[in-house]
Amino acid sequence: MPDGVGIGVNLTVASLSRPDLADWLLGELDAAGISPGRLHLELTETSVLRVDADVTSAMEEVAAAGVRWWVDDFGTGYSSISHPRDLPITGMKLDRSFTAGITDRTTRNARLALGLAGLAAGLGLDTIAEGVETPQQAQLLAEQGWQMGQGLLFGAAADVSALELA
Repeated sequence: MPDGVGIGVNLTVASLSRPDLADWLLGELDAAGISPGRLHLELTETSVLRVDADVTSAMEEVAAAGVRWWVDDFGTGYSSISHPRDLPITGMKLDRSFTAGITDRTTRNARLALGLAGLAAGLGLDTIAEGVETPQQAQLLAEQGWQMGQGLLFGAAADVSALELA
């Protein structure tokens, strides 16, 4: 796998509630020969609600190995700013429902995206805006502090079999 390429994986609630979560994740990485620093585990806000002390401990163990935890689809579920405070969250992905309505700085979605970018920056979180489809959206989101974008502007989703790893 080329240097600088990360792997983002959405974890299901079932996976998150495995009693051997940390051992399982780290074992799978080791078996695949993938450095933990390349793995970004994504949790939806709904799955974060199910995090208890055991899961938090496993998340911290995996984070200590270098795996990064992201909250996916931020703003669409039961958003809580306590998640990045209480959990080893390192990134936030803004849901496409916010980026879709951004046409200029005055739209309500643009103002919400600006506020959430400020929140993420204040917490030291990395950021990705999902659903970026136009150069204007990409520029505005970048000006607001969104570090990365994801969406049709950058390329359509591809099946893993279509990827070439040099």
